[in-house]
Amino acid sequence: MSVEVNAPLSFSKTLIRVMPLCLVLMLSACGSSETNTTDTDTSSSSSNDQSGSDSSSDTSEDSSDDDSSDDSSSDDTSDDDTSDESDDTSDDETTSTACSETGDMAELVCTAETFISTLSTTQQNNLIYDFNDSTAKTTWSNLPSVSRNGLRIGSLSDTQLDAALEVMMVALTEQGFDDLEGLLAADDYLVEIGGGSAYGSANYYIAFIGEPSISSDWMLQFGGHHMAFNITYIGGTGYPVPMHEGVEPKASFEINSSTYAPLKDEGDALVAMFEGLTDSEFSTAYLTDEWYSDVLVGPDNGNGTYPSDYPTGSDRKGVLVSDLTADQQALVTAAIGTWVNDYPANVADHLLADYTSEDAFADTYIAWAGTTSTTIDVDTDGTYMRIDGPRIWIELVCQNGVLVRNQTHYHTIFRDKTYDYGNSL
Repeated sequence: MSVEVNAPLSFSKTLIRVMPLCLVLMLSACGSSETNTTDTDTSSSSSNDQSGSDSSSDTSEDSSDDDSSDDSSSDDTSDDDTSDESDDTSDDETTSTACSETGDMAELVCTAETFISTLSTTQQNNLIYDFNDSTAKTTWSNLPSVSRNGLRIGSLSDTQLDAALEVMMVALTEQGFDDLEGLLAADDYLVEIGGGSAYGSANYYIAFIGEPSISSDWMLQFGGHHMAFNITYIGGTGYPVPMHEGVEPKASFEINSSTYAPLKDEGDALVAMFEGLTDSEFSTAYLTDEWYSDVLVGPDNGNGTYPSDYPTGSDRKGVLVSDLTADQQALVTAAIGTWVNDYPANVADHLLADYTSEDAFADTYIAWAGTTSTTIDVDTDGTYMRIDGPRIWIELVCQNGVLVRNQTHYHTIFRDKTYDYGNSL
């Protein structure tokens, strides 16, 4: 959840079309154009688990990637700004149809179809992929300036942008949409402090894998730097995994007279979960001799397959949640809820019930790592926390800042070992 201080829920759509964009969110909706490509991964493994995709430090890798990516970002902008300009003008005259605020699949599909109706034929072709395209489904990254599926929101007209953001407002709860707008604000903040054209809320993308439908299968993607919403709907039931969120800066920041602190609730909930343990339990939860420079099971980068990096057997370490008291288990449930409750009831309810059932908690471990075994300090590089269940997988890692050098920033991942991508690859 994003914490917003004295900040109205409104963002300048004009800024999104210009360079630093201060967030797009005007209680509206959007979309944009770009084709999919597979790019670099920053997921890292612990020192004693070689199944991770990268054992090098993420801070150096992010820095080099971020610094070198400005040119490709400028290429994206020029391509998008010129490709559909003439089509956009005529389509802007379309009046969007109001969708009933039912909060269910019918409303979501209605908003998605309304968004599609604002687009040119070329844009529609760039937005919608075949549902059987496993490469498209798994094409997402935490990095800036990599090619992504769908339409770049910075190239959309006001009407199209409003319609695209409306899709996300219906797909997410207020809590989830607060996260989305806070993360967009964070990327605009990075532009403001000199991050360059690789950053900014204009450089986020929306795509549909399959045609939006109440009963047929399809997938909604929305993402960019530090953000990947991958929501797959199977017969009307949603699976919002894998989901990546990260934020720099981690601490509250101000932009356009509004103050944000995205992912504060997620970080605080995980810290509270571990602070609720006894000294003995806290020690048992510590992953001795393990170091995490990034999440273990990170971006799939268009590989078309499910990850195989999860610890198994005796490598699943930590404190078993079923051994905790009811109050301690409630803290675990609350931490899980900061991710799952970003989504409405037709997505969240069945997942929360499955992840927090008695049987699930009997096979769910909580664990952490860091430079010291005595305390969890989110202001220290390498501090790491996770929830490892029979299905749920949540990780949060603290990394040194790439642009905000004097503080750490968060990378997080929420996955389902069984239902990533709705088990549809």
